[in-house]
Amino acid sequence: MSTRTIIEINHDHLTPDTCAALCRLVASLGSSHITGALNPGRVPINWSAGVRILAQRHHSEVLTLEVR
Repeated sequence: MSTRTIIEINHDHLTPDTCAALCRLVASLGSSHITGALNPGRVPINWSAGVRILAQRHHSEVLTLEVR
């Protein structure tokens, strides 16, 4: 299934461990649907310190993201 994933990276918390966690996240995006059924409320998921999955939707869905 084709999905779009919006990831937020807080550069203030970017460390080698955070980079490694981000690499694991990116590697798993192609083989799994991270938010979907695991996140029915569609709220951001804290992946690790400084990295959050803001949204993940099917490629045909419209997504509006507001940054404040």
